[in-house]
Amino acid sequence: MTRFYKYFFSVFAVCCLCMTTATATMRQISNANECIAIDLPEGYHVLGGNEEGTAFQLENEVLPVSTVIKLYPDEVFASPEAVLKENLENLNIKADETETFFWRRQACALSNYIGNIGQYISGYALAVTLPEKQGMLMVMSWTDPNTFNNGGATFILSTLDSLIIDYGGFYDAGPITTYAYSLSGERTTIELDINGKHIQTSLAKEDKEASEYLIEREYIVLTMYASSKLWQEAWQRYYRMIFKDSFFRMQKPAFDIYNAIAPQCSDETDLAQKLLTWMQNCTYERQKTASDFASLPSMLLGGESDCDSRSLMLAVLLKHMNMDSIFFISREFSHAVAGLISSHPGHGFDVDGKKYLIGETTAKGLTWGMIAQEQDNQKKWIPIVLP
Repeated sequence: MTRFYKYFFSVFAVCCLCMTTATATMRQISNANECIAIDLPEGYHVLGGNEEGTAFQLENEVLPVSTVIKLYPDEVFASPEAVLKENLENLNIKADETETFFWRRQACALSNYIGNIGQYISGYALAVTLPEKQGMLMVMSWTDPNTFNNGGATFILSTLDSLIIDYGGFYDAGPITTYAYSLSGERTTIELDINGKHIQTSLAKEDKEASEYLIEREYIVLTMYASSKLWQEAWQRYYRMIFKDSFFRMQKPAFDIYNAIAPQCSDETDLAQKLLTWMQNCTYERQKTASDFASLPSMLLGGESDCDSRSLMLAVLLKHMNMDSIFFISREFSHAVAGLISSHPGHGFDVDGKKYLIGETTAKGLTWGMIAQEQDNQKKWIPIVLP
């Protein structure tokens, strides 16, 4: 799991960053069942940190954004608001506004600010109470006002939203998306027909709008890497962010689909095939948005979809059903396919020593382990490995 994340903090409030290379990397140094991680946009470099290993400043090479990450022991501050207040006052900056909210059942505070620290800056700062009395964590990012108003604000919000403070956070919406779209408790009923079974399930009322917000925000970030040497890593992060946001939203639909379909199946691959066939028969249409990506909630609500949204939907549902899934994208083929670990024979791609059968979601009648001959070149496919 930790291969994806640039930074990993231990439950003992010890930060481990590999400082031997120019680019910041991440190592696991504690039990991954309790962890704090951040899946930063690509291109961050470590400028320095304190001797205790609890504070670091980073600079991004793609956009002129600076980020500070600080970890505080328990009981140093009374609240997340106090963390932000002291840090901003130390820089002689006053927040325009500070909002408080709960995320992952923990108290949080979010500030936006402008100021002069030798140069004029604009930015956001987030402080989060860590579970199990591990202390508090602050992530503070800024850039110059011109950059801030021309994509920098979106880049910073993506940075803050990639924070993870516990194991479940690898599979749930980040703090910024949660702040913007807090759940009301209302549900929207959905009717599905899969393999001859009529299935009733539901989504949270806010799921579609929240998911589409994240997708379009992350697409803006992705476009910043179009001419960067880090474009492939940026694509992988883009889909990881969508996966993380979508996974919990799909929990009840996945549960209801499994309960309706699994009893009819001979094994896991048979179940996966019925889901693949369902995806193949969905209405295909490119999205009329900048991202050209259909959110998973919108698909369940009857919206059209294309290859990458279908492949991600399959990967999410199969993950919920305890199957090892993945998906692949190709810039050369402008296509995406799903991947599944299976004992069944078939064609697949090897990733990290595992063979994943290919699942084509847009051509009807194909089974797992089939791919068009002209697309059978793994070097032209980017694996999107999921937690």
